[in-house]
Amino acid sequence: MIKVKGRTVAAGAALAVLTLSGCVPAQTTPSADASAGGLPPAIAQSGTLKVGTSPAYAPMAFKNPDNANETIGADIDLANAVAKQLGVKVELVETPFDQLINSVATGRVDTVMSGISDTVERQKSATFVDYLNSQGRFYALTDKAGGYTGEDTICGKTVAVSSKTDYYDQVADVSKKVCESAGKPAIERLSTDSGAAARLQIEQGRADLAVQGGEGIAYLDKFTEKGKYKVVLDPLPGTPFGAIVMKDDMQLANALLKAFQDIQANGEYDKILTKWGLEEYKLAPVINGTK
Repeated sequence: MIKVKGRTVAAGAALAVLTLSGCVPAQTTPSADASAGGLPPAIAQSGTLKVGTSPAYAPMAFKNPDNANETIGADIDLANAVAKQLGVKVELVETPFDQLINSVATGRVDTVMSGISDTVERQKSATFVDYLNSQGRFYALTDKAGGYTGEDTICGKTVAVSSKTDYYDQVADVSKKVCESAGKPAIERLSTDSGAAARLQIEQGRADLAVQGGEGIAYLDKFTEKGKYKVVLDPLPGTPFGAIVMKDDMQLANALLKAFQDIQANGEYDKILTKWGLEEYKLAPVINGTK
C-alpha cells in the first residue's frame, strides 16, 4: 500500500524502481501470444521493454511521496500490464519530458509512456499508440472560481500554463477566438515549466487561473488537495495520450496496440483507471488517432 498525504493508495502488482537500469518484474519469458503478436526480435529475445518516463506528472508518472526511489502512476501500471500481456518485463528509463521523443528516435528506449499527447506535429517524428483521452482544463482556487461563469470572463486574466505542453498554444487560441476577436483584453499567459509550478502561481496570486490536464486535477481532488481547486469553463480540445515508438516501427506499434486491446478486454485497463480516478478518460486504443 502507498500513503499519499494521509490517504492510502493500493499499489499495482508491479511498481517500478526508479533507477536508470532497474527492471520491473512481469513475465520473464515471451509467451506464445507475444511471439504471435510480432514483437520486434530484439525485444522478444531480451525479454525487456525499455519504457521512457518523466516522473513529474501525477497521476500518470511521478515519484512516490513515501519513497523517492519509486516511480508510480497510471502510466507505470499500464506499462506493466501491457508488458505482462506481451510476456516481457519493463525497464524504466528516466528522461526529461522535452527529450522523450528523442529518446525513442535514438533508440535509447523502445517506447515512451509518460502523459505525452499525440499531435499531428509529433507524428512527423514518431508513431503513437493512443490509450487515454486527455483534455486541458482551466481551474482556479475554489474560493475564487465563482467569477468564471462564461467564456469571456477569462479575458484580461493571467493564466499560468506550462510552456512544455500543448495547452500553452491552446490558451492563445482561446484568447484570439473569445477575447481579441471581440475587442476584449487578451488572456495573458504566464509560462511555467510544470503543472505544479502553475498551481504555485495561482496560490501566490501571480495568476488568476491555471491550465493542466483534467486527469491531473482529478488526481489532486481525489488524493492530495481535495476541494482546493475547481474546474471552470469549457475544456480545451482533447488530445489523447499515446505510447510512442519509432516512426517506422509498425511492428512494435501493432504489438502494443493489441496488448492495449487485450487489457481492455480482460478488465485490467478499467481497474487501473479506477485506481487513479481516471474512469472518464477511457479511450479505445488506436494508432495515430489525432488527425
